[in-house]
Amino acid sequence: MLARLIGSGNNSYLYRALVVDRPLAVSAGADYSSTSLESTQFWISVFLKPGVEFVQIEQVIAGVIADVAQNPICAKDLERVKTQLVAQAVYAQDNQSMLARWYGVALTTGLSVEDIQSWPDRIRAVTAEQVRAAAQKWLDKKRSVTGYLIKDTTTTKR
Repeated sequence: MLARLIGSGNNSYLYRALVVDRPLAVSAGADYSSTSLESTQFWISVFLKPGVEFVQIEQVIAGVIADVAQNPICAKDLERVKTQLVAQAVYAQDNQSMLARWYGVALTTGLSVEDIQSWPDRIRAVTAEQVRAAAQKWLDKKRSVTGYLIKDTTTTKR
């Protein structure tokens, strides 16, 4: 839910902050890998506009994370994300390969059939305070790793 709020789609906090409000990037997103045998991962990705410095992007990201961690989540935003996630679970039931993937991943990483079937109800039960607490706990700069993919412009084509 936190990843959806922060970085999934045009209404996400990162997209609005980096693409709409301050046109520093062409896209911004976040995702969370919840099923894993090892530690799970939460990542943020941004594609900068030419001429934008990394430090500018990092400051905006830090501001978005601080805002989510310190202030109540907007009820309208939380309901929008819940609706999206529940709809995703419902639509997955119409797609045999998606459904098989969900069950396969869940069962091989220690979850149960009940965990999968109760997912929409558990999503509906998430509170704004739980999302804020998750941001405070897990989106700590000390726990993060930052990497930059930079195009090598020193080579010439033949």
